[in-house]
Amino acid sequence: MEDFKKKIAGICCFNVKDDPLLKGFSRLFGDSALESVEGYTEIVRALALEGQSLGDYLHDMLVFSDSPILAECAKNLTEPRREAVEHDVSVIAEIAKTVSRELKTRLSSRYSDMDFMSLPYFDSGGFGYTAEYFIHYVKVHGNGMFAKYKAFTFDGELRPIVNTDGIRLTDLKNYEAQRQQVVDNTLCFLRGKPAQNVLLYGERGTGKSSTVKAILNEYEELRMVEVSKNDVAMLPVLFRKLRDIPLRFIVTIDDLAFAENDDRFGILKAALEGSLSAKPDNILIYATTNRRKIIRETAADREISGADAIDESMSLADRFGLFITFMKPDKQIFLDIVQKLTADKGLDVSAERLETAAERFALRHGGRSPRTARQFIDWLDGRISLDLEY
Repeated sequence: MEDFKKKIAGICCFNVKDDPLLKGFSRLFGDSALESVEGYTEIVRALALEGQSLGDYLHDMLVFSDSPILAECAKNLTEPRREAVEHDVSVIAEIAKTVSRELKTRLSSRYSDMDFMSLPYFDSGGFGYTAEYFIHYVKVHGNGMFAKYKAFTFDGELRPIVNTDGIRLTDLKNYEAQRQQVVDNTLCFLRGKPAQNVLLYGERGTGKSSTVKAILNEYEELRMVEVSKNDVAMLPVLFRKLRDIPLRFIVTIDDLAFAENDDRFGILKAALEGSLSAKPDNILIYATTNRRKIIRETAADREISGADAIDESMSLADRFGLFITFMKPDKQIFLDIVQKLTADKGLDVSAERLETAAERFALRHGGRSPRTARQFIDWLDGRISLDLEY
């Protein structure tokens, strides 16, 4: 046990030396009883904060560490790289064998003037992982933040989205044909088959963005990066950051529209197709728009060059291999969506009363749409649970 500090110092592949739990282990057999107590409590604190056993904590620490060497192993596994990973895993495996009671007994015998036995216990758990496991893990789940998170924003820097929308495809009602096109295309992409960039067009609230978000939750191996239309000019930078990562990324751009003579329009066109610097094979672009003409025109533009503007809009739309339309629902489709969502919620409402309330709600909230239907059901659920009129 006295060798923990030296062995942790020798970890070379995983960037974990600053981890608070490992810092605690490094201090266990220090120069004083006080340092040992502080080291032990750092271990307990780290485990308590995560609510994990020692083995589970160490597993997550390794799989979520940012390890350039492990990333290289995923692309080209050489024997020296394998041996380096094996060395680090063996050190962590030895730490994982630590039993709280035995450790406190050992510390008590070493520092008789300190009551280590009164300190909290921690759960050792188990750690049966090999170097091969971690090398395979990074191939499937990525490395560092790409292993820990599935969604990101990009504004020049990649930032993880900690809490993503948990919506699933089964939560979305009707529009099955449109969503199936997105699903089929995504499956082709994930399986390394030819796949298309996708433009989802339709009125607000018809489920375009929800479809894209739901796709992320269907496939563990998929990652998604949200780019604001204001940051489209930085797409080439994003492509360079993602091209060598052994994962599949969908870049999403919501509410796509450009002003006349907007430089970002040409950048997006080039990013989709037509640039000498090609979009990497591990990236697709899924964009949404509620505009028939992606380029916004002024009245003067329409008088002078309306046809040219239409051609420009089409030149961008044509670069999306899939153009999928989400039309505003009529009354029958809207009420069908309401009924399906009501069934999902398990609400006990007569069909006649449900229809009347839903139509009244839609009238007050901008018209019929899948979004309005979901808002209505949430509103209705609250009213029923509180025994209020609706």
